[in-house]
Amino acid sequence: MPRHDSPDVVVVGAGMAGAAISFVLSRAGAKVVCLEQGPDVHAVDHPTFTDDWEFSVRRDWSFEPNIRNQPYDFPVVTNGTFQPYLYNAVGGSTNHYSAFWHRLKPVDFRKGTEHGLEGTIDWPLSYEDLAPYYDQNDADMGISGLPGDLAYPPRPGAPRLPLVRHGDYYDLVTRGMDELGVHWWPADNAILTEDRGSRLACNACGMCNFGCPRGSLGTATQGYLKPALALGLDLRPGARVTRLSTDATGAADGVEYVDLATGMGHRINAPLVVLAANGIGSPRMLLLSTSSRHPQGLGNSSDQVGRHFMTHGYRLADMWFDEPTRHYKGPFGAGPYCQEWYDTDLSRGAVNGITITFGGAWGPASSALGATTGQSPAPWGPSHHAGFEERFDRHVFCAIQADDLPVATNRVTLDTGVTDSSGLAAARVHYDLHPNTRALLEFGSDRLREIGRAAGAKRIDMQPMDEAFSQPGWHLMGTARMSTDPESGVVDAWNRVWDTPGLVVCDGSSMVTGGAGNPTSTIGALALRCAEKLVADMGRPVRADAG
Repeated sequence: MPRHDSPDVVVVGAGMAGAAISFVLSRAGAKVVCLEQGPDVHAVDHPTFTDDWEFSVRRDWSFEPNIRNQPYDFPVVTNGTFQPYLYNAVGGSTNHYSAFWHRLKPVDFRKGTEHGLEGTIDWPLSYEDLAPYYDQNDADMGISGLPGDLAYPPRPGAPRLPLVRHGDYYDLVTRGMDELGVHWWPADNAILTEDRGSRLACNACGMCNFGCPRGSLGTATQGYLKPALALGLDLRPGARVTRLSTDATGAADGVEYVDLATGMGHRINAPLVVLAANGIGSPRMLLLSTSSRHPQGLGNSSDQVGRHFMTHGYRLADMWFDEPTRHYKGPFGAGPYCQEWYDTDLSRGAVNGITITFGGAWGPASSALGATTGQSPAPWGPSHHAGFEERFDRHVFCAIQADDLPVATNRVTLDTGVTDSSGLAAARVHYDLHPNTRALLEFGSDRLREIGRAAGAKRIDMQPMDEAFSQPGWHLMGTARMSTDPESGVVDAWNRVWDTPGLVVCDGSSMVTGGAGNPTSTIGALALRCAEKLVADMGRPVRADAG
């Protein structure tokens, strides 16, 4: 691997956005250093190589950094209303995701115009602006799906691989939706169904959430980092950035980082710094990088850094049947999904909308413990085996996903009383479930029950939405959002930080609204668009522009 001591660009973070930007810039001939505080992940590192995988995933491969508590993780302090899910490693959280591959819809880019509630603004770009980058991201990652969903604009530039194979649950739930006459479609997934170079087609093992040693899963590593390394990318795992530095004029001029293996500190000078450390990590780093010119942190002259935190409203459910569902036969990737109620309809008592997704599930231990919600575990004792038989191969995973509002008081700040292994302040996230989001989840719950009854389910278990209701924070968005002016956001339409020349922020934090679908596809498309602009402007100062 080459070593660039005087790079053109330093990229902080090797997840979807950092990987895509590193690839495009390397392809253009730039000398790029990509720093990732987590380790490289190899095939044999995945928990499915161990006999106790269904339990080890709850420890060292947990979604939550506060449970993993590895030296390369940083603590996330919350007010108890959501669980922070992020993964620090080469490839970021794509090591650990289900590969659901939703796009935003055109309406999602103009929610400020549609309703403008609670700090909602329009994106400074449209779906049409992003569409070619969505298509390119699809091609780079390898997407399986079925063209023709009329709920989206046509995608002539995004051919898809054949659908992944699903268990019998697929036919059960689609039968119910057909009975009700609601619109559903087979979900796109970032899962190969045909071999592509060294990447093998999905073998339907069902362990997508815990990484794919075959390369079938469309991760940032497979899609962008491997080809970027072949082009000369200098990728440095175990490199924790401690500060983004600025010069006397206040412009970004490099980074300082610690090698976690040796404890030694280093500095890299570069005329361009790209921050892509996720919707919690990026605002944390901006706030940590104070100076005399930026006493409140970088990008924060208007007190916008960390605000408008969004993580899709979720209510998870288990649907149980008397007949076999073959929930363990096939990938964990999404099967059918329903967006009948995606658009705003004020008769529901709320703005925005929902997606209901159905998928496979984990193995026998999960079934015995009550599956997703844990509400119907197999009883221990003499009746355990009979109870297990009622649960295993009788289950369908369901997720009601609601479009969250970007509320200014839902925000990321620093907690100096808690630190990571390098002594840096932890991220503190305050998140309150908005009444609008709760109303959407309640509405979606009623719709899911109707689908279950029509499908012939004997029981539906749902997460209780009581005072202890905690959101799974799978999607971290909005905390350094795009805007048309520096008073309402952190970056411009090309991800350039308003008050810090030479600094770009691009990841889930850039998103203005989240829609009612998983954001990885959008994050990748934004990164490709951002990188193309950086290539076009190569050799010229990087400075935000309201024009």
